[in-house]
Amino acid sequence: MQVLGPLIEPLTEQQRLNIYNLGQSCQQAEDALSQGMDKLRQTLADSVAAGQFMEGTYIPQMTSAMDKLKALVSFVNQVDILFS
Repeated sequence: MQVLGPLIEPLTEQQRLNIYNLGQSCQQAEDALSQGMDKLRQTLADSVAAGQFMEGTYIPQMTSAMDKLKALVSFVNQVDILFS
């Protein structure tokens, strides 16, 4: 926001409020995604430790899910940087 501050001065109060709300929403989404990644990692670790995976059954799906979550986290982080 410090970088964008001079550029948004001409904005109305409502527009500034909308930008603030978007930043808050991005932060909440980032937090939720981070918690989801932590839970996914823990579930995977628990499953592996319990020997619940047979070779080739769940690992491709879990890897795909983790890659998708990582991409979402990266996107939210990039948006968050824009509003920090």
